[in-house]
Amino acid sequence: MPATTTPLRIRARQLRCPAPAEAILLPCTAFPIPVQERDALLRVFVSLSRTLLLRSKAQSHSFLHVSSGKNPEAAPLFAPHAKRWMPELGFGVWLGRKPPSLWTREDLEKAEPGERLRPLVELVFRITTDEAAKEHARSTMFGTGSVIEVQTRDDGPTYARRGTQLLLPTIQDASFKSYPYYFPLIDGGALASVSFAQLQAWLCGAGIWMAESVDDSGVLVLSLDSLRPALDQLGATADPDNAGCWLIPVS
Repeated sequence: MPATTTPLRIRARQLRCPAPAEAILLPCTAFPIPVQERDALLRVFVSLSRTLLLRSKAQSHSFLHVSSGKNPEAAPLFAPHAKRWMPELGFGVWLGRKPPSLWTREDLEKAEPGERLRPLVELVFRITTDEAAKEHARSTMFGTGSVIEVQTRDDGPTYARRGTQLLLPTIQDASFKSYPYYFPLIDGGALASVSFAQLQAWLCGAGIWMAESVDDSGVLVLSLDSLRPALDQLGATADPDNAGCWLIPVS
């Protein structure tokens, strides 16, 4: 009798989020994501992205968050592909946190010997060429903690302008006020205490937000509508051993 193998599945954990929006996290053990995990997570990311995109009939835009403090491995991998991807530089702003600012005297005095100070700038790059370049950027950079996908009915430049309109007025330090555009950065912790109206404003016209999240140790998927139809379409089932979790088959 032939041996049977258990299908590979990725666990998705529901996060606190203002209804009717929903958010899930696809956990990983570390960033950079270990090779044995990366392929399976990327396949689920791509399947979920395509399923959500077909349902929403929106446009998909690819961004790369390159941060010396969050994912120092991303920059060396990013640089050789800049000619193909034609990235547009932007300034990332963490929502639900203090606005970006220069180091203060207090920051310097509190720093322990050898301790790295908080990053001054969170760089975000929008892939501006074709769909093939977006897919190449995603497959190349996934696992470093840099990949972000936004699904919206706006084109890329319009979405970037919306982010600038939301975020530039919050920045007080003149050193950070001259970037081409400003991009909202979101982590799971910011979702627990925000209202649905505020979340809509944060997403700047997007309905879907998918991002590798170093702070959350996984891939964050956020939707202004229920994620359940898309999960059902992918064959996800409730995890019998973990309340509030689903198991997504890796196709």
